[in-house]
Amino acid sequence: MELFNKIGHVLTADLTKDFKFKRKPDDSTEITFVDQLKKRRSIYKLGKKVHFSQAYIAELIQESVRSCPSAFNAQSTRIVVLFGESHQQFWDIAKEAQKRNVPNAIFESVEMKIDQCAHAFGTVLFYEDQEVIQQLQKKMPFNAADFPVWSEQTSGMAQFAVWTSLADSGMGASLQHYNPLIDSAIADHYSIAPHWLMRAQLVFGSIEEKAAEKEEQDDYDKFRVYA
Repeated sequence: MELFNKIGHVLTADLTKDFKFKRKPDDSTEITFVDQLKKRRSIYKLGKKVHFSQAYIAELIQESVRSCPSAFNAQSTRIVVLFGESHQQFWDIAKEAQKRNVPNAIFESVEMKIDQCAHAFGTVLFYEDQEVIQQLQKKMPFNAADFPVWSEQTSGMAQFAVWTSLADSGMGASLQHYNPLIDSAIADHYSIAPHWLMRAQLVFGSIEEKAAEKEEQDDYDKFRVYA
């Protein structure tokens, strides 16, 4: 009980120096969930040298999204997976949209980034179904303002889950946000329902260049532990 009586006291010790996620001594090859999370990095130089079938990747993405929680079990996340020509067409449309809307002085650098995405193996489009959100708002008007926020959280968890699953399979990925500029053209091209709202694009493929070393903020600036 003494421990619980100290609620409000901030532990200032550097936990990362005192505690590590350790593998069992009798199994040096065991991979922890945290190890899997650390594999997920933003990889920008991606290629098409992927050794999994499109069917396997599609199923991996579906299972990753199904495993994610959502507020009131709304299951509002919608997914479009693009391979091959469909993947290329998506980035061609994105390039045309940027060309019409960004200044010429910066279009060259934008074009290089889009071409980099097109060189990847595939793209996952993340949508949130607004009809589902609106139905919940009507059903629970007291929480009406919260449902769009919870929807964004649901989408974020789905994005993270798919990204981590791809990384765990040895593929690289980077999260892009060319919406809402491309929304209308993409919806027309792929016959996307008007009540599906695009939230992000995850481009993935073989890792052609590893991510740079990640700079971390001091733990004290990010974490607080109370006991």
